[in-house]
Amino acid sequence: MTTPATNVTRNRIIAALVVLALIIAAFIAFMNANLDRIVEQNGRYVEGSTEQTARRLNELFDNAQDNIDTVSRIFELTLSSPEVTEGVLADISVETSFDYIMFANAEGSVSNIEGKGVDGAAHEYYQQGMAGKSGACLVFGSDSGEENALVFYSPLRYDGRIIGVMSGVYTEATLSNLLTTYFFGEQTSSYLCDSQGNILARSSNFSVKVGNAFELYSGESNDISFDDMKAAFSDGRALGFTYESSSGVGTAYAAPLEAADLMLLRAFPESITSAMVNRANAAGVNLIIGIVVSFVVFIAILLVQARQQKQQLLLENKEATRIIDTSINLFKRFVVIDLNAHTYEYLKADGIRNSLPPQGSLEAFQEYWKGRALDGEDAESLGKAISVEAIREELTTEVPFLQHEYRIKQDGDVVWIQASTLCLRRDEEGKPLGVLYVVQDITDVKRREQASREALEEAYRAADQASKAKSDFLNSMSHDIRTPMNSIMGLTAIAAMHIDDTDRVKDCLGKITVASRHLLGLINEVLDMAKIESGKIALNEEDFDLPEAVENLLTIVNPQIEDKQQHLKVDIADISHEHVVGDSMRLQQVFVNIMGNSIKFTPEGGTISLHIAEKPSRIQGCGCYEFTFADTGCGMDEEFVQRIFEPFTRARDNRVTNTEGTGLGMSIVKSIVSLMNGTIEVESTLGEGTTFVVTIYLKLRTTEAQDLSHLAGLSVLVADNDLDACQSACNVLEQIGMEPEFVTSGQEAVDRVRESVDEGHGFAAVILDWKMPGMSGVETAKRIREVASDDLPIIILSAYDWSVIEQEARRTGVDAFISKPLFRSRLVHVMQDLLTDSEEEILDEAAVLQSCDCAGRRILLTEDNSLAAAIAEDILAMTGVEVERAENGRQAVKMATEHEPGYYDLVLMDIQMPLMNGYEATEAIRAAAQEGRPDLAKIPIIALTADAFAEDIRRAHAAGMNAHMSKPMEIEALVKTLQEWLF
Repeated sequence: MTTPATNVTRNRIIAALVVLALIIAAFIAFMNANLDRIVEQNGRYVEGSTEQTARRLNELFDNAQDNIDTVSRIFELTLSSPEVTEGVLADISVETSFDYIMFANAEGSVSNIEGKGVDGAAHEYYQQGMAGKSGACLVFGSDSGEENALVFYSPLRYDGRIIGVMSGVYTEATLSNLLTTYFFGEQTSSYLCDSQGNILARSSNFSVKVGNAFELYSGESNDISFDDMKAAFSDGRALGFTYESSSGVGTAYAAPLEAADLMLLRAFPESITSAMVNRANAAGVNLIIGIVVSFVVFIAILLVQARQQKQQLLLENKEATRIIDTSINLFKRFVVIDLNAHTYEYLKADGIRNSLPPQGSLEAFQEYWKGRALDGEDAESLGKAISVEAIREELTTEVPFLQHEYRIKQDGDVVWIQASTLCLRRDEEGKPLGVLYVVQDITDVKRREQASREALEEAYRAADQASKAKSDFLNSMSHDIRTPMNSIMGLTAIAAMHIDDTDRVKDCLGKITVASRHLLGLINEVLDMAKIESGKIALNEEDFDLPEAVENLLTIVNPQIEDKQQHLKVDIADISHEHVVGDSMRLQQVFVNIMGNSIKFTPEGGTISLHIAEKPSRIQGCGCYEFTFADTGCGMDEEFVQRIFEPFTRARDNRVTNTEGTGLGMSIVKSIVSLMNGTIEVESTLGEGTTFVVTIYLKLRTTEAQDLSHLAGLSVLVADNDLDACQSACNVLEQIGMEPEFVTSGQEAVDRVRESVDEGHGFAAVILDWKMPGMSGVETAKRIREVASDDLPIIILSAYDWSVIEQEARRTGVDAFISKPLFRSRLVHVMQDLLTDSEEEILDEAAVLQSCDCAGRRILLTEDNSLAAAIAEDILAMTGVEVERAENGRQAVKMATEHEPGYYDLVLMDIQMPLMNGYEATEAIRAAAQEGRPDLAKIPIIALTADAFAEDIRRAHAAGMNAHMSKPMEIEALVKTLQEWLF
């Protein structure tokens, strides 16, 4: 029979066991929480590591693609035949980051640095490369019989056609080394997979050899299914998950690699996670063991003395509560404040040390913390947070807690604090009697917020600056475009009012042409800048001669130099290759921009100089040319030199008036020079002048060697007051086998010719600079004719436009003119003409058109603009050709297909037209060849359009056109095109 005391004891034991069970359950929950926390922490760790490696691999693969494109480009520039040898591949492999370079020819045969040939025709890199594409592809061992590899490819062209595919290879071993990572001294498993989960490479020394990542980590025991993992890899989405293995719970993360369409999968070692969980649980295990032992002792004592055990149990529960409270690491300090007694008590007091007692009067607490506030605003916020009156007023029953932020000085640093006040008890009226004051350190959060705010402010300033620059640009362009437009309109009105005055009309038309070209230049610069910003600018490749390009430049700038009475100095040094391949129009654009600025910012009487030199080339098959532009103008300060190549940058100098331009010229110059694999450097001193040095690479063009034996040994006298110019001219004369000597004044030239006549061995020719001090070239020629025979050829050499003195010079006995700088080909041409007494026929544009006899031929002109069509019809009529017009592309197709075969000999096709543009019309005409009109597959179709960029030319050819002419129409280009396609 049980007694009441026994029942009490039994009940107490049962209660104790229940409490013990609850503690064990709490400990189990604690262990699970530990596990979840550590798994989450390791998940973030492996995510950060994976993302960091992914960024590094993305950079590597982006650079790899650039490298293989560059290798292909270099090969295109240097190939002398459509063959690539193993030796060359080995040399290139050393200079790149790839394990080796391989080349697949047009038949699909692959050669690498070992000379080994395999069939690559079935591989993606070969098929895509032969289609003209660049990119990366995966090669698995099962496909090639070798180890896995990552291949970056780029098409290789020779003479405009694709002759094979150049590829750079990263082997599986290299990729494995890149993936190898250690977490806390232990190597982790990393995989490089394709979008289907197939493993391309794994971290080195990893023994598991599963072919697909989905088989490793997806399954019923893990938190990710096979389908979910497959979908994430297929979509290229980042993915984090946990998994279970024999070693414990692990975390893994997959990150996409956009550069090669791959996924990087990395796992955090399960063994490390298990060790971390065990260490975290060790203290709990010790605690639970102690609690169990305590409970056993407690139960034994309870059987003897229940009352004493009850008091002991309450004491231990209180102590356990304190332990749990102080184990919370989220907050730095917990303070219980009694608002009635005006006291405080710290439950947790990190960072205070012994400077403030753990409990005491509220006044001391307030005084202590207010003294550590950073400034007045922080002191006010802190004071409000711990003020009894403020707490009672604001912490109402509807307000769950109060929160304040302030800064304090702590250990020499500034710390941001977020303080939260929670009510612990209230009186009958709902007024707080006691509160819990909780402090959290938010310094890191505030610093991140500050960094984000500063980044946003910087982005705003940059956007605002760009907006202002473009606004200034538009304002300037409004003025600069209206200036030539007003000139054109005014001159047109003047010409109309003096229509019977031929000279006046010609003068107006000439000025209208100048203003129109200036306006066209402004428009081209704006369009070029738009192309540059969108990354669409490209270069043409055409044959041209350096002498012609330089002569065109001087023709353009000479009128401006003459207007400002400036001195022009032009010379060359060591030019061995004059015939090149490149974009002559873009090159001229660079020259005109630089020299135009030199003229604009150089005062009257100043000097403009151009020096051209050929340097040793590092690119096989290309010449390296250095162009040095110098002036004695106003110069630039260092700050402006640093930003001269930025868009919309225009010089503002009170010494220069009427400064016009888009502010885009130098930015375009920089972009064009970079496209030519060149460099541009600038040096300037304010008030002294500026020097630009442009270095570019141009493909060399082979020409037939000329027979110069009839010039060998002939003596030539050079007269120029510029010593450098004399030496440069003598070097060129020596290169063609002649025997030169020079003097530096007109009088010396006359004296030397007289001596040679007296000695009986006169000169074969005399070359005179036009503008020499004391005695000009024309005056010198006149004096020479007085002492020498009329058979002595006299040549005037000048960088200026000699048309103003041509008639006078020829009357005084000048036989020919040569432009500076003295290029070898020009000198040879003039010398041969003088020796053979040949004369070059000079024709005007009308004569050029009439010389192209196209009588009996019929052209279909497709042009929607009536004025442009009328102009084109008038010009074409001068060749004798019959012209029929179509007003849009659809009408052009109809006229071409409805007339009998051979009715039209050629089609001139505009591009931008209503109903059907020029590309669509050309494709429709070519398509008609498959429907019973085979003649339409061969009829020449020529683009005649204002779309004049390199990509426009390529698009015209792709649509089926045979050639491209840009608007405004140039007579020489038109005649050349008609002769090429009509005869």
